[in-house]
Amino acid sequence: MKITLEMIKEKSKMFFQSAIKVAIIVFTFIVGMTAHYIYTEMKKPETPEFSVMSKEVKTLKNTSIAINERDELLVVNRADGTYEIYQDSVGRAIFNLYAGKIYSSQNQ
Repeated sequence: MKITLEMIKEKSKMFFQSAIKVAIIVFTFIVGMTAHYIYTEMKKPETPEFSVMSKEVKTLKNTSIAINERDELLVVNRADGTYEIYQDSVGRAIFNLYAGKIYSSQNQ
C-alpha cells in the first residue's frame, strides 16, 4: 500500500475533526461545572464569623454580670469595661441557677 499526500490529509482531517468534537465536549463540561460551583456558592447562606471565647475562669472580683431589657446576659470586665453578650436563654438559665443557690442557702 502506497501512502500518498491525499491519504495523510484525509487522516489528519478526520483526526482533527474528532479532536475538536472531544474538545467541545470537555469545554462544555468544564463550563457547566464552573456554573454549578458559582451557583451553589451564591446560594449558600452566609454564616456569621464567631470568635473563639477565652477559656479563663471569670470571678466576681474582676467581672460583673447583668441582664438587659431583652433578657440577654452581659458579662462585664471591671478592669477595662469590655463586655460579652449571651443569648436570653443563657441569661435565664444562669439566673435560675444563681437564684436557686441563694434560695437553698437561705432555707438551711
